[in-house]
Amino acid sequence: MGMTIFDSRNPAGRAGLELSLLTTSLVTSMADAAAAGRQAADERRERRAAYKYAVELNEARGRADALGRVAIRAVRHVASLEAEVRRLRVALDQRQAHIDRVRNAG
Repeated sequence: MGMTIFDSRNPAGRAGLELSLLTTSLVTSMADAAAAGRQAADERRERRAAYKYAVELNEARGRADALGRVAIRAVRHVASLEAEVRRLRVALDQRQAHIDRVRNAG
C-alpha cells in the first residue's frame, strides 16, 4: 500500500501533492469534457447544415418539377395557338380567294 497523509512524515506536503494530483485530474477531465462538448456541438451544427441543405435541395427540385410542368403546358398552349393561327390563315385565304373570284366574275 502507498504512502498516505496519515503515515507520511510530511502530511501537509503529502496532502498538497494529493490535492494537486486531484486538481490536475479534475482539470484534465473538465478539459476533455469541454472538448467533447465542442465536438458534439460541431457535429450537431454539421448535421443541421446537411439537413437544411437536403430540405432546400428537395424544395428546389419540387420547384423545378413544377416549373417543368408549367413549361410543358405553355409549350402545348403555344402549339395549339399556332394551329389555330394556321386554321384562321387558311380560312382568310379561302375568303380572300372567294372575294377575288366574285370581283373578277362581275
